[in-house]
Amino acid sequence: MSGRKKAAYTVFIAAEGPSELGELAGAPQWRSPGKPREGYFQPTLRKLLGDDVVFEGQKITLLGRFDAKQKLKGHADRAAKALRLASTLVEDCRVLVFAHDVDKASGEKRNATERARRVKALHEEIEAGFAAVDGADHVVRVKATPLRMIEAWALGDAAAVQAVAGKDGDPAAIPRHPEETWGDERDRASGHPKCVLRRALGRDPTPEDFAEVARGADVHVLRASCPASFAPFAEEAARAGDEARVGPKLEEKR
Repeated sequence: MSGRKKAAYTVFIAAEGPSELGELAGAPQWRSPGKPREGYFQPTLRKLLGDDVVFEGQKITLLGRFDAKQKLKGHADRAAKALRLASTLVEDCRVLVFAHDVDKASGEKRNATERARRVKALHEEIEAGFAAVDGADHVVRVKATPLRMIEAWALGDAAAVQAVAGKDGDPAAIPRHPEETWGDERDRASGHPKCVLRRALGRDPTPEDFAEVARGADVHVLRASCPASFAPFAEEAARAGDEARVGPKLEEKR
């Protein structure tokens, strides 16, 4: 025997692209080929769930539609499809992480009340999708809804960003409250999270950058800097890890 510790269970991540999923979404380029081909979520989830998990995943756009008698609203359809896949096709799956940015459209900054309303509406759609799936009680569900996109979470720990950026980065570009930064994505000097992260790193970020930032980030710092979206996600993920380990065997649920 090799002595390698067997994974406790599988985590299925449904997210938007390589920045979140790494090679699970198909990302063609890494600066360091020998490093794990991950995105932001795998290192982050290990910190919240434990090291003894393996990951499967798929881009949300490739999930297809959920076969339901009544059409599901908004993101509920994709959430239902993700749960169906995780519960029926992914071996030993105990946790589903459904990730979707709260709002990707460029425009004016919303106030805290409007942001909270948008988060609440997105969560309700996702929960409605989960509720439409029968026979999936053995899979614990986690909502990951970065406000307003994954780049904001990546900016949540300034020390981690600076460590990845090195001498070419701009520490002054890193905001104290990344969830609140916004602007026109077409203006590279704006407060749009993609533009801010580009300036902070001194380059266009790759999936490897997102993974490296996540590996170096402190989840306690992220909870404080992104309280509206990362903190609830972290709490759900931590509870999911506890439930997944004490829950019934998968064979008893099938």
